[in-house]
Amino acid sequence: MEHRVGRTLRVFLIALAATGFYRLTIVPLVEHSTATEVALEPTAEEAAAIRARAMSRLASLGNIFPEGSWERDEPIVLESSRMRLLFKEYHSLPDGRVNLVPCTLVLLPEPPMADEPAGRTVIVRAPQGAVLEFDEPIDLRQGRLAKLVGGNLRGEVSVRGTATAADGEDEIEILTRDLELADNRLQTIEAVQFRYGRSRGSGRGFIARLLAKPGEVNERGPALDGVESMRLERDVQIRLEGLAGGFLPGSDPADASSESPVMVRSRGSLEFAMVSRLITLTDSVDVSRTLQDGSIEQLACDRLSILLAGEGSSEDAEGVNTGGLQPVELEARGTPVVARSTSGGLEARAERLGYEMASRRILLDGEQPVLLLSSDAELEARSVDYVPGPPGSPGALMAVGPGWFESKPTAAHGPVRVAWKKWLRVRPDGDGHVASVAGDAKASFDGQGSLAASEIHLWLEMDQNASAPPVPAGPGGVSLAGVKPSRMLARGIVETDASQLAARSDRLEIWFRYPEPVAPVRPATPANAAAAAAPRQPPPPQAPLQPPPAAPLAAAAEVSPDRGRIVATGALMRGLVDMKPSGPEVAEISLEDAVQLIEEPLHGESEPPLVIVGDQLQVVRPTGFDARATVAGRPARITGQGMELEGPLVEVDRGRNRMTVDGAGRMRLPVADGGLGLEALAAGSVPASAAAVPPGVGAQSLDVTWQGRMDFDGLTARFIDRVVTSSGEGTLEAGSLDVVLNRPFDFAAMTAGGSTGEADVARIACGSGVKIHNVSHTDTGSRSVERLYVRDLLIDRTTGQVVGNGPGRLENVRLGQAPGFATPSELTATASVPPSPRPDELTYLSVDFQRGLAGNLGQRTLEFQQRVEAIFGPVTSWDQTLDVHDARGLPPRTVRISSDVLSVGQTPPLPGVRQASLEMSALGNILVEGDTFTGRSSRLSWSEAKDLIVFEGDGRSDAELYRQERVGAPTSTASAGKISYWRSLNRVDVHDARYLDLDQINASAAGFQSPGIRPQ
Repeated sequence: MEHRVGRTLRVFLIALAATGFYRLTIVPLVEHSTATEVALEPTAEEAAAIRARAMSRLASLGNIFPEGSWERDEPIVLESSRMRLLFKEYHSLPDGRVNLVPCTLVLLPEPPMADEPAGRTVIVRAPQGAVLEFDEPIDLRQGRLAKLVGGNLRGEVSVRGTATAADGEDEIEILTRDLELADNRLQTIEAVQFRYGRSRGSGRGFIARLLAKPGEVNERGPALDGVESMRLERDVQIRLEGLAGGFLPGSDPADASSESPVMVRSRGSLEFAMVSRLITLTDSVDVSRTLQDGSIEQLACDRLSILLAGEGSSEDAEGVNTGGLQPVELEARGTPVVARSTSGGLEARAERLGYEMASRRILLDGEQPVLLLSSDAELEARSVDYVPGPPGSPGALMAVGPGWFESKPTAAHGPVRVAWKKWLRVRPDGDGHVASVAGDAKASFDGQGSLAASEIHLWLEMDQNASAPPVPAGPGGVSLAGVKPSRMLARGIVETDASQLAARSDRLEIWFRYPEPVAPVRPATPANAAAAAAPRQPPPPQAPLQPPPAAPLAAAAEVSPDRGRIVATGALMRGLVDMKPSGPEVAEISLEDAVQLIEEPLHGESEPPLVIVGDQLQVVRPTGFDARATVAGRPARITGQGMELEGPLVEVDRGRNRMTVDGAGRMRLPVADGGLGLEALAAGSVPASAAAVPPGVGAQSLDVTWQGRMDFDGLTARFIDRVVTSSGEGTLEAGSLDVVLNRPFDFAAMTAGGSTGEADVARIACGSGVKIHNVSHTDTGSRSVERLYVRDLLIDRTTGQVVGNGPGRLENVRLGQAPGFATPSELTATASVPPSPRPDELTYLSVDFQRGLAGNLGQRTLEFQQRVEAIFGPVTSWDQTLDVHDARGLPPRTVRISSDVLSVGQTPPLPGVRQASLEMSALGNILVEGDTFTGRSSRLSWSEAKDLIVFEGDGRSDAELYRQERVGAPTSTASAGKISYWRSLNRVDVHDARYLDLDQINASAAGFQSPGIRPQ
């Protein structure tokens, strides 16, 4: 249905312009000029010709005059190309003006172009006549229209514009009194009433400004080019009929359910600028419409401007001719302007409001902040540009800040508040919308958290499964009940603060995931005809569809301990949020570039938090009991509860309690006893007591580095490829290493802020080539260095058992231990006891073996098997070694032992002695060599505490002893079933002797005794 206001006003203006044109053209034709006294009265023949010409001109106008009107009773008719002037009588007045009684002016439209409808004809009637002034006398014989100078239309004046529509709904009628024409103006102080179709209006005081045609007056009529503007001075009232909607903000142009009238009132003026096609009302302007359902559309302001469509817009959307006077835009100003639509649930307040009817676009601005309220949201900003969308759609919005937006809670989400300093923009994007906020943007979500960034972009999509709101929004309202976020982007310095997560990054990307709708369960189809023929029982009533139950989540929450809040930083952060019925839950988090993630302990606990540092991090279900994290870096680092882990790619599975590192890395585990237990390899030494441990020695941790891979299930940590383990002053190198703890290391307890307990290394299994280096300290202040080389090794620190596979070597260097295998320099009566070893002398022990070793670290015993070769003697430095196969022979005071089996052990110190003693035993093919002696036996034992060496045969072969007093001296020989030698006593006992070289041995001097054999 077309708009009627513009058409009414334009016809009214045209009518007033025609009245002025009448005065400018008709008076010179019917009245003598004041400047001449020549009469222009026609003769009888000329009068007859004039009447005939008038009837012809009147017939060409058609039936525009009603039956019985004076215009049909032989009027005088003068014409121009588009104007007809009708009157009955005319009188020349003394002042040169002409009195026409009665007077009617007809304005004809432009000839229509091809396929265009005919234009509107305008009739101006003054039944009581008009007094007009022309610049020339009226010449009825020629019918020439002179220039109209001035005049007035007396009494009632009516202006009528013929209809152009088929239904006649665009006919125009204007009624007023006493119009005066002067200085190209038509004016009156009387009341004015007008009608456009069914629409009506009124006002008081009228002024119409006429446009002068540029150039000189031509032969055919006055030099007027139309109406410039029209104005009603005060008390304007308009009743607009036939408007289906779209005139006020919040209404819908497509809604034709109601044609309630639109009422326009103003205590001030109404002005219509014809050139700019602008209508302006001032002073307490009120536009309102009450619909049939009782809802109200209202606009209140101090000044209202209505822009009409251009000349080319001759038809509305329904194809109805509008005469080019269709309102397309309005602007309202006030303090403030208030636009309200109760049907659309929309209200706007601003100092200036602009509204485009076709698009329903609303523009709000002014010196003070503007306010826009809808059925479920509020917005305040410096200026707002808003285009409503269809029901359930947020439409398009541009709000320049500073400002804020707050949505009311719905069934899908709680209240959301957004604040900004630059702008907020909502625009269509594909099938959905995108909302953007810039300039210190801050958003809070239902008290659950907040987000701050330089820019925030939120993509929205329509929820097809959303239930309808209890009160449907009107056509112009903004209902967000069917809108849900799909993803979000934040840039700048991004800070997130929520109950589960606090993050800081340069860029944040979030995706939202919603549960799939539950499909209704359909009854099964009968399997056979008999079942189909059986009477059907009505199915039991089904419960309405509900969201997926949250019981598993609740159960998981009960089983898993409470988690602390996650604090994450990184240049880029991505996340996936599950929008569950119980509330949003973070499903995945990924961070890139300078990543740090901290899970804070709860309730102010003093335990150190879980810290993850790296270049990239991905966490699945970060707050769940089954969280999984993958972190990459150069290196990536994880710390918590005393545990430290570094590697290029670290994976943590809290649900399965597993941790893996792909690539080279380092791990530090908290243990109750920092040592590896390798101090038991220190032959002849006793470890220092706890009170005597120097500061920094025996740290309570186990450090492991590797080059291949690490797998840790909380109980066993497996390290592969060039593994190096250090604890205290001990180092272990191997191709592979398994470290088994005495109790599981709980990652869930670690990340929950709980304690994992006093974990300790229970067992160490290493292989693919093992190298151990250890430094031990004693209470006396001395120390020893142990080195072990073996193919693979197992150390059980709980039982003390140690097992290794050869070939391998054990080396020991200690301070203050004399070689225990030294023999007397000579076994003579004059021989003396060897001097005691110096306390600052270093002693070296090396054992080579082929098969393996076994022993017990707690009992401090080791057994070496198959082709065992040992060397024992003094050295001058910690790094010096002794070679069993040295071609130069043995150094002084050095002993070399070879056997099939060699056992090395320590005994507790004797009373009054602080130093532990060393014991050795050997079996099978024993060969003992010194710088001055050689011994062979099947069994050998040596006790450092007793200073006793025992050589024994096996029954098939005897023990043999060969010695020289010095190198190059004669060799003495002894062969017996058993030979015992006390070094400190210089005493030898021979049991079951087979052979003695008594020429070389002075038995009495040497303390030599043998059962059944007495020295001479």
